[in-house]
Amino acid sequence: MTHINPQADPVSEIRVRLRQQELIGELGRFALAEHDFDELLAEAARLAAEGLDTPLAKVMQYRPGEDTLLVRAGIGWRPGVVGVARLGTDLASPAGYALKTGAPVISNHLAGETRFRTPALMVEHGVRRAVNVVVRGQREPFGVLEADSRDPGDFSPRDVVFLEGLANVLGLAVDREADRAARDAALRDKDLLMVEIHHRVRNSLFLVQSLLSLQARAATDAAVRTQLDEAVKRVATVAAVHRRLYSGDTLGEIDAADYLGALLRDLGEQAPGRTVRLEAAANILWSADRATACGLVVTELVINALKYGAGTITVQVEAEPDGAVRMAVEDEGGRPAAGLRPGRHHRPRHAHPARPAARRQHRVRPRGAAHPFRRDPAGLGPGARLPWRRARCSLAPASPECP
Repeated sequence: MTHINPQADPVSEIRVRLRQQELIGELGRFALAEHDFDELLAEAARLAAEGLDTPLAKVMQYRPGEDTLLVRAGIGWRPGVVGVARLGTDLASPAGYALKTGAPVISNHLAGETRFRTPALMVEHGVRRAVNVVVRGQREPFGVLEADSRDPGDFSPRDVVFLEGLANVLGLAVDREADRAARDAALRDKDLLMVEIHHRVRNSLFLVQSLLSLQARAATDAAVRTQLDEAVKRVATVAAVHRRLYSGDTLGEIDAADYLGALLRDLGEQAPGRTVRLEAAANILWSADRATACGLVVTELVINALKYGAGTITVQVEAEPDGAVRMAVEDEGGRPAAGLRPGRHHRPRHAHPARPAARRQHRVRPRGAAHPFRRDPAGLGPGARLPWRRARCSLAPASPECP
């Protein structure tokens, strides 16, 4: 900006200062729009040049490992300067002095300056005067914002106020960028930790399964061997659920159809002569806790149908209007367990008396009093319907921890 004498032209001075305030607000709006950080730096350099009516401006980032200032963004410089050129940070450099002391620097006559040397980059571009302010967030200084002019004149303390306004906006953006980088690093560490945990749990389950298998083969009592074989199958079930649960892309929301489909394919491979198929509605998303509980329930029911039923096993998952999810496992033959008569509903011993559905948001209970075993009029064998209400604490009893 060509120097304006407030006493000679106070109206123009006011207009210039108002325009500078508008430019600070413009940079703030640009920063809030979540633009790329390099774009934000380039915009700051452009607005600095516009607000001070200079052809040259730049944002320099401090590189501690090199102890230099890298020209990260700029306007008016020849090609090959931005992203490449580096300036010194010693006290004999205007930008270095501002960085090391934290104080703004105005140098209106670089050719006759005794405090500083003129950097070669500025000599090359014919710079005669410069003004520098530090870009600082809550952490270490990010760098320096500088405006340069080839014209005679003077930068004033009010010009420093304008540049500091732009630098303050950049400082907030620098903090936001640092927070984002720290958050991304934490997420990467968390992903690595989850992979390690998954690996260890998988190995532990395999070890338990192997030890139980060895004990089963060594057992001489048939009843003990049968119990150990059942334990091996239960551990294998837990391992299968765990493997399918943690092999997806995300643990935040798990697609029920994809998860159960993969789980049922694993179960179907254990019984080549049987078919296990899934009928699941689209866009049913479960949390990891819910997927674990429902996966175990479905796996137990399908294994039971493979052992005691016949024909095709069908697993149905339906979303209901009130937000609940209904699951059903059915096969085409076999007889109900002893004591159960086809066509009758039976209540397990642990079931509560009939009562309305629980409506509290974080509590999961059966909507009805019983898990009915029934025979379909069309000839389908016994099936278990398990209606569970959507919630974070899936299949968990009411407790203070699961309100």
